[in-house]
Amino acid sequence: MKKVEFVRVSSELCGYGFGKGTRYSFTGAEETIKERIENGWSFEGYIPIETRGTGDIETMSLIFQKEE
Repeated sequence: MKKVEFVRVSSELCGYGFGKGTRYSFTGAEETIKERIENGWSFEGYIPIETRGTGDIETMSLIFQKEE
């Protein structure tokens, strides 16, 4: 049987730039994925949960799967 878990990560302001004026990043997302993979989970993708009015993703849910 397969077990599925979701981990939500939110974007954080990381600076200012041209165009839209601000830059955001998902700090910790790569570390979360790496840690889960090292513990036997497979990364299956992500689902955008919240978006800004500009269309940028504010919060996403990382999807992990593991065989039990």
